[in-house]
Amino acid sequence: MQQYKEDFIKFLVKSNTLKFGDFTLKSGRKCPYFLNLGQFYTGELITQLGAFYAAALRGYLKDYDVVFGPAYKGIPLSVAVCMSLYERFGINVAYGFNRKEAKDHGEGGLIVGAPITKDSKLVIVDDVMTAGTALRGCIELLKQHGNPEITGVLIAIDRLEKGQGEKSAVQELKDEFGIKVYSIVSIEEIVSYLYDKELDGTVYIDNEKFEKIKEYRKLYGVDL
Repeated sequence: MQQYKEDFIKFLVKSNTLKFGDFTLKSGRKCPYFLNLGQFYTGELITQLGAFYAAALRGYLKDYDVVFGPAYKGIPLSVAVCMSLYERFGINVAYGFNRKEAKDHGEGGLIVGAPITKDSKLVIVDDVMTAGTALRGCIELLKQHGNPEITGVLIAIDRLEKGQGEKSAVQELKDEFGIKVYSIVSIEEIVSYLYDKELDGTVYIDNEKFEKIKEYRKLYGVDL
C-alpha cells in the first residue's frame, strides 16, 4: 500500500473520524463503520484533510478548473482542497458549492463561488458514497445550473458497496453519467491495514469487528 494511504487511514482513526461500531446510514443500511468528515472543524484538521485530497487529486486528474463541494460537508472541503492545491503544488483553481435552499435576495440562486457555465470543468469532492443518491442529486443540480463538464469525483473512502442494483454505486455512476469516481482509500485497504494491528495502544479492528464487517460486506459489498 502507498504511504499516503497508510497515513490517511491513521489520520482518520486517530482523529476519531472513522469509527467502528453500529451505525444507521442515510441509505437505511445498518453498518459496522462510519465516516464523519464533519469532525474536522479545527484549522489543523481541515488543513491536513485538504492536503490528502489535494495529493490524491493531483495524481488522478489534471483537467479541471473548479473544485465543487456538495452542501453541507463538501463546502469546507472544497475550500480546503483548493487552498492545498495552490499552497503545495502551485495549482490555482476555483471552488464552488451549492446551497440547500435557493437565496431570493442579493445575487440569488443555489450556486456559490465560481460561476458555473457549460465551459466549466468540475471535479466534485465529497466524503463517501453508499448508494450514490446524494451524488446523483448534485449532478442533476449542476445540469440545471450551468451544465458544466464533470471530469471526475473524488471521495475519501470507496465503500465498495452495491448501489441501486447489483453493481457498485461507483460503477453505476460511471454507467449512468460517464463520470469516474476516485477515492483516497477503499474499505478493503482500511480493513487490511487495521485488522489486528495496534496503533498507539489501540486495536481499531479486532476479531469481533472484523467479523461484523465481513457479514456486512456479504450483504452489500462488491469486489474491486
